[in-house]
Amino acid sequence: MFDQFKEWLANNRRFLFSRYTKDSRETQEPERTLIELPSKIRQRLVDLVESLPSNPEDQKAIAEQLEETFGRWQDNPDQSNSLVVLSSPVTAVSRILAETLDNWIDKPDISIKLLPLEARPEFADSIKDKLKHYLEDKRNLEDSVSQHSEIMVLPNLSWCFLRSLEGLEGIEYLQHQLSDGFRDRFWIIGSGQVGWEYLNSVSNIEAYCGEVFTMPALTAEQLQEWFEPIVEDLDITFDAPSLDRQILKGDIDHKKHYFERLADISQGVSTVAVQGFLKSIQYQQADKEQDFKARVVAKIPKLPQLPELESADRYILYSILLHGDLTISALAESLGDKRSAVQAKVQLLRHRGIIEQRGKTIKINPVHYPDIKRELASNNFAID
Repeated sequence: MFDQFKEWLANNRRFLFSRYTKDSRETQEPERTLIELPSKIRQRLVDLVESLPSNPEDQKAIAEQLEETFGRWQDNPDQSNSLVVLSSPVTAVSRILAETLDNWIDKPDISIKLLPLEARPEFADSIKDKLKHYLEDKRNLEDSVSQHSEIMVLPNLSWCFLRSLEGLEGIEYLQHQLSDGFRDRFWIIGSGQVGWEYLNSVSNIEAYCGEVFTMPALTAEQLQEWFEPIVEDLDITFDAPSLDRQILKGDIDHKKHYFERLADISQGVSTVAVQGFLKSIQYQQADKEQDFKARVVAKIPKLPQLPELESADRYILYSILLHGDLTISALAESLGDKRSAVQAKVQLLRHRGIIEQRGKTIKINPVHYPDIKRELASNNFAID
């Protein structure tokens, strides 16, 4: 089952788990900037970005926390039988968990069971039944203490609920499973931070869980090491910082300054850092007078300005961040609005590059996430 999920991840990474923002019909950032690159360089750059593994520091942080929490549970199965891994809502936490567990699960006498949801069920009132079908343990209660430990993985908690009355029944069922589960079962749950905050406010879900771990922000050094294979492959040079930054920082290496700036604007979120990196890449033609050959240059990274938002826009964006990704129908249900009205608003947000859509699924364009987060927080939405 775990191998099947990894295969599904690979087949679906072109949108849900893609690092390169590309709406099916709209030209958005960073694609808009990359169009100016020579086609061969552009395609090579996108291919290299898409083939990047999850940042090793993300995997390392999760693996260390998992080792510690799982070890405590093995010593005392009556307590702390779960680890919740929180990430930004624009980060594919399920992908990071899959890649981390692939390297971590090498222990004897441990079986892994995966919730095989590939998306949120189409109808909110069916979520609980889907969870019961996959998670209901068929063993007799007398045999609840078995010889072998079992790890239950919920790669994305966001797929287990919809912000609606019937859409929260699945969370109530999970709470019951977490509190009354078998002593030989350990839970690993991936979740977006915004959705987790919402579930805490409406159902106090954290009270039913053991350890809650928030993925740390990536540092400039960690981002530089992650992107180094791409830098070397394309022989990327780094633009000089502005004069005031040179005065402030002194004689700082251009590459070091670049990644310090990238870590700052991305808030250490890997998905946002990728968008900022892609947007910064330019191509300079050879110039005999300036005495340099044609080259690929990384300009000082910056994110595009977030267009002005209306009140209705903020509710749509908050709902998408809360759920990670949604269909138009599910978004309309979560907002309690007519599908046609929501569809029209989404189209406008897509045109402005704030939302991206492929097929029926919509999500936030990560390049705008830091500004959207600030915008919603300043308007009293529960983000942190």
